[in-house]
Amino acid sequence: MAESDIFGYRYYYKRYLPHIQPVDAIFFITYNLALKISDKFYKELLNRKKQFRKSIKDSNEKEIIQRKYNFNKKQFDFTDNFIGKYKNSPNWLFDNRIATIVKDSLFYRDSEHYNLLCYCIMPNHVHILVKPLQKSNGKPYSLAYIMKNHKSFTAVQSNKILQRTGIFWQRGYYDHYVRNKKEFDNIIGYILNNPVKAGLVKDYQDWKYSWLNIE
Repeated sequence: MAESDIFGYRYYYKRYLPHIQPVDAIFFITYNLALKISDKFYKELLNRKKQFRKSIKDSNEKEIIQRKYNFNKKQFDFTDNFIGKYKNSPNWLFDNRIATIVKDSLFYRDSEHYNLLCYCIMPNHVHILVKPLQKSNGKPYSLAYIMKNHKSFTAVQSNKILQRTGIFWQRGYYDHYVRNKKEFDNIIGYILNNPVKAGLVKDYQDWKYSWLNIE
């Protein structure tokens, strides 16, 4: 697994197969700053995946689908927890100027290309919950289009403020299609409680870089 694909274990197939994006779907998306992480972490992810593959060898198709879903969730939690507490990470998003750029960019296309439902800007990564809207041809704006515009703009503007050059965001992102109301509620709870889990605040309401559309 390449260092630039920290969440690659979940949606690695994007580069080889068309990404199916249902109309009216809601997506949980996570993306992070460019990080330099040791091979030890990636080896652990791969080892967990190898062990999982062995464990489902004799399972039926229905069991495999459910167990893959649970495994992918655990892999994401493992990775997200690691990133949230990673001590050798730049924390540029903790700078109010940078966080504001990211926040304003998220709202810029809100109600035009997507409906923004929830977000949390952490010191080195971002969680968002969005519902892509349909274009005039009836097809939804693609996640690739939405994220490319957002990440490109915020990277350029943030680098200007930081007076630096080079990669700002890690390549790619994690996305998960929300399947039902229970999962929707759980993901909102996960997003808002991320700062609490990371030990940044005791109450999620004390974190000023998060927001929930309650309309």
